Amino acid sequence: MIKFRFYLDKDAETEWLNEMAAKGYAMTGFCAGFYHFDSCEPGEYRYQVDFGDRFFGVTEDYREFMQDTGAEIVQTWGYWVILRRLAEKGEFVLYTDVDSSIEHYTKIRKMFKIVTVFELICFFIEVFGAVSGNRLAVAFAFLLGAILLALVSQVFKMNAIIAKLRERKGEAVSGKFGPLSALVPCGLLLNSCALILEETIHPTAKMATQIAAIILMLVGVYRTARYRGKYRSKDE
Repeated sequence: MIKFRFYLDKDAETEWLNEMAAKGYAMTGFCAGFYHFDSCEPGEYRYQVDFGDRFFGVTEDYREFMQDTGAEIVQTWGYWVILRRLAEKGEFVLYTDVDSSIEHYTKIRKMFKIVTVFELICFFIEVFGAVSGNRLAVAFAFLLGAILLALVSQVFKMNAIIAKLRERKGEAVSGKFGPLSALVPCGLLLNSCALILEETIHPTAKMATQIAAIILMLVGVYRTARYRGKYRSKDE
């Protein structure tokens, strides 16, 4: 069985893989958003997603350490490492102390920041093309804008996770932000699709798609404001 998913949030991806395993589907491969599953006994495996130090690979020390713990490296993709272990071996947790968890999420945040800078450069290139009259550049500017917002949302989420971990250590933390609602980049992405397909769809369909995109973005902004209010109230 093959399923398509797009995850930037490794914790959400881990939860989904474990839900699939609980239903009797063990993830055995991954490529560009496509997950391959084989049948297994329901709940036979527990999955974890780690962030490694090598691009599309792991060190021998890392591989040997995982083997010693009974874990299997199912797939590497970029810096992400998908692991699984037999459920009968007990709870599968990669980072058991606060300091190692902080280091883990700090590395992930750094990666998102680097990719955000790269995407921002590409975004401004497309904006320049759009200003010059390139209609296709307008669509790609919206597309890159959606990707940028998704990346920034993940940076905010990493900030919130790290802040909570530091609070567990008794450290004073200020300036916490809640996550950006995924509906905002989804709205931009939908609008981008409408512009890219402008010549092939009916004007009414295009208008309906863009209205739906605006509604998504407005709801996303509202939900983001509620997230921020919730985080501020916790600080007070």
